[in-house]
Amino acid sequence: MIRTPPAGPTSVEDVTDTEKPPARAARLGPLLAATHLSWALPAAGGLTLLQARLEELDPATKLTHFAVLATVGAATALVANITFGLLSDRTRSRHGRRNPWIAAGGLAAACCLSAVSFADGFAGLLILVVAFQIALNAMLAPLYAVLPDRVPSERLGKASAWTGLGTLVGQSLGAVAAGALVTAPTLGLRWLPWLIAAGALLFFLAAPDTSSRDLTRPPFSLRELGRGMLPPKDADFFWALGGRLLALLGINLVLVYQLYTLTDHLHLTTAHAGSVIALGAIVSALATGTAIAVCGPLSDRLRRRKVFILAGTAVMAAAILPLVLAPALWSFYFFTGAAALGLGCFGAVDQALVSEVLPHQENRAKDLGFLNIANTLPQLLAPITASVVVPAFGYPALFVLAIVLTLIGGLCVLPLRRVA
Repeated sequence: MIRTPPAGPTSVEDVTDTEKPPARAARLGPLLAATHLSWALPAAGGLTLLQARLEELDPATKLTHFAVLATVGAATALVANITFGLLSDRTRSRHGRRNPWIAAGGLAAACCLSAVSFADGFAGLLILVVAFQIALNAMLAPLYAVLPDRVPSERLGKASAWTGLGTLVGQSLGAVAAGALVTAPTLGLRWLPWLIAAGALLFFLAAPDTSSRDLTRPPFSLRELGRGMLPPKDADFFWALGGRLLALLGINLVLVYQLYTLTDHLHLTTAHAGSVIALGAIVSALATGTAIAVCGPLSDRLRRRKVFILAGTAVMAAAILPLVLAPALWSFYFFTGAAALGLGCFGAVDQALVSEVLPHQENRAKDLGFLNIANTLPQLLAPITASVVVPAFGYPALFVLAIVLTLIGGLCVLPLRRVA
């Protein structure tokens, strides 16, 4: 609940960890899971379907064009997430600071990604991918801030598990959908995105926030806006940022190129690769769900976050190793299952960990925007890195690099002081 002093407007700093807005904890967790699933499924599926669409348009330029789309899209997402986080922190409405942006951003993102199915040239694809990233991050920046806004610290692990479950299962189901539609990518790109709008509107209606109209309005000027775009000066914050970035970059070097790994490295046909991705995604969803269901609540019970991050990154790194030592279809399936276990363990507590290192309550969405750089920057760097490493050294070198980065990312949590 927000305290109102006897006179004058309420300050954001008055919202303490023990006085959260009505979270309705019994349903907030499942709603967070459903909303994150609603965007992760079409986003993950759309990535593979976009690759398939590029192959339809021009097989000779598919790698270059995908690298450009992924790079520009991720760069756009990086800036948009911070910007909309700042705007969300400053929003004053009867629906709160987060929900209006979640609903509007989700609807706009669905429109933009669905429009990609009608583009028949690279320029049109590029414009629509940029628009999609802007709209999606208008939804995601405030959505990630819901966790520290409404959930007390002793329940963050469980709530983070719901968030991670929705995201990772959404990604797995997105792979299933993409595998089924890989030979008809425009069909998938046209209809899957509307899940984003449905999830955003569901959250807006079923998880209402308290009004923010009585909160103090921060001074607005170009100078203050510029200051608001700077990250906080805090060591824990930067260790958490660096660790998440490296770990996710490592695993994304493999995940982003699943289709090309199967077709170019293991020499499968596109149709066969699609069925492998779909089956692997089912295995991944089961492994992810198991890891999250165990690790999230257990981290709350033990009041420990670091050990789960270390374990998760170690398992992810081990999952990649067979792709280097014994490249075959079984090693890809092993990677799919084992990496999902590790990523589930990591994802179950990662959002709780970053929520606990936030130094300023009044800038939660903006500061989370900087931490979410570690979600978007790997998507920017992975295609660039792969496009340089694979032609020069081959896929095994890419996998070794992925192992090293993932392990270093896990070790970055050791210096954190505010998190056990």
